[in-house]
Amino acid sequence: MKVKQIVAVACAAVMLTACGSSAANNNNNNDNNDNKVAVTESQKPKAEGLNVVTTTYILRDLTEEIAGDKATVTCLIPKGQGVHGFEPSPKDMNQVNEADLFIYNGAGLESFTDRLKETAEGDATFVEASEGIELLKGGHHHHHDEDADHDHDHDAADHDHDHDGADHDHDHDAAEHDHDHDAAEHDHEHEGMDPHVWMAPENAEEMAENICEALSAKDPDNAAYYKANYEKLSEKFDALDDSFENVLAKAKHKDIVVSHEAYGYLAKEYGLNQIPIEGINSESEPDPKAMKAIVDEMKAKGIKTVFTEPNEDDKIAQTVASEAGAEVKELDPMEYESDKNYFERMESNLKILESALQ
Repeated sequence: MKVKQIVAVACAAVMLTACGSSAANNNNNNDNNDNKVAVTESQKPKAEGLNVVTTTYILRDLTEEIAGDKATVTCLIPKGQGVHGFEPSPKDMNQVNEADLFIYNGAGLESFTDRLKETAEGDATFVEASEGIELLKGGHHHHHDEDADHDHDHDAADHDHDHDGADHDHDHDAAEHDHDHDAAEHDHEHEGMDPHVWMAPENAEEMAENICEALSAKDPDNAAYYKANYEKLSEKFDALDDSFENVLAKAKHKDIVVSHEAYGYLAKEYGLNQIPIEGINSESEPDPKAMKAIVDEMKAKGIKTVFTEPNEDDKIAQTVASEAGAEVKELDPMEYESDKNYFERMESNLKILESALQ
């Protein structure tokens, strides 16, 4: 064989060997990359702490205060939307399915809760935050003179916020304090009731306690942590309650004309008389006869203020105020998200009431 032919054959052999090696290396690299992807997907770190979903901003804020860094808390209602008429999307349903706890207001506020209970596919425990609170019926005024027997004495005996085991016994055993109610038990149970329970600080405190118990039952290792955070919150509720009692006890006027029937619990707790222009869900408009009756009552009683609220159309309330020769001020029923927390919003409400009722 000639020298040139030998060299050519040798070079070809070398190239074939090199190409085979390169292909093998590429295949190995591809396999390694596939393995890396598989490992990454299977070893994604699971979020630490509880996954909690709430229906309202108030519940989200209270839960965050109590849970601290032990839970991730999400509110279903998007920013800019109120609590009335909200319906969960399929994405919201998935959030509930992935949650450890689903905390809802109850008292008839969320029309979709029973449906969620029936269709939920995850292991979420359903927690009715208003459980144990005495509900008021909606659709009528709450006159303070009709509640004469409601003695709002704040001494230790009648208004005891002492949460020791003897006076405020709440068993944290999940079996005895089961929040996961069968849908049939609550079917239409709260129809026609006023769901705005959070507007009385004492009620909001009870809601916070229910949340604390639910967190503790779901995560007993951190029960002491949740209880400590709740106790701090409880002191703030007691101070807020005392402020409302002291200020409103001195109010010269007890009637509050409001654009939306959201203040029944606040009125009952502090001896006020709520005169609502619109109903519980703020979607029912009064007829001219009802509006005239309110105007006549305002003139007869010398009521000089109509309370509207943020984020809502107040044209009807403005009309009533104009007819009665009254001014308009805003009260916040906390149905929309705000940069302020519960206590800041309630303190602002108290200042507005104090100035209007003096």
